Amino acid sequence: MIIGVTGGIASGKTTVCRIFERHGALVVDADRIGREVVEQDREVLSQLVIAFGKQILTKNGGVDRRILGRLAFGDPVAKNKLDEIVHPLLLGRLREKIAQTRKNRPSRPVVVDAALIVEWGILSWFDAIVVVLSRREDQIRRLIQKGLSFKEAQQRLNSQLPSEEKVKKADFVIHNTGDYAMLCERSQKVWEELMAKGSKEVKKEVL
Repeated sequence: MIIGVTGGIASGKTTVCRIFERHGALVVDADRIGREVVEQDREVLSQLVIAFGKQILTKNGGVDRRILGRLAFGDPVAKNKLDEIVHPLLLGRLREKIAQTRKNRPSRPVVVDAALIVEWGILSWFDAIVVVLSRREDQIRRLIQKGLSFKEAQQRLNSQLPSEEKVKKADFVIHNTGDYAMLCERSQKVWEELMAKGSKEVKKEVL
């Protein structure tokens, strides 16, 4: 079984995936693959420098992801260019990673942690989609805690599909609106339903 966990940036997706992992899931992190593509693929690096200039490079010749993010997320045209450069290779590697994970441990559910499942148009890859929802002010607070400015946090949130649109594609929705214990409880309920049903069913919502 392959389960996609998605939602807005800083909504709590990764925390939910860690909870699922404790229940036996194998987690594939799309963000980690994206970082590897940006930081390790020389062709991608070359295209990024052409598109955004040498200002995105660190002293060691790598990518300063903070500067790249500031340039890309502040301009829709630049954001589209970034996506055009990175996403094709990212998606190819993501698919390979999912396949390899399934092959290595065929009896274990695979959970994919990815914010852009709906935007990428890869819903057909999954047996079930879980959307994690959080209050916008909580998302902004988490992003600021990670070092972004208020403006940068707003830009990141505005660059993604509204959560309401993602919910339309969800089989299960987890509301991350309480404390960690509540999130664990809600996530466990969804996990139990996923394991009981084993495939897509009528959308369930944990209130």
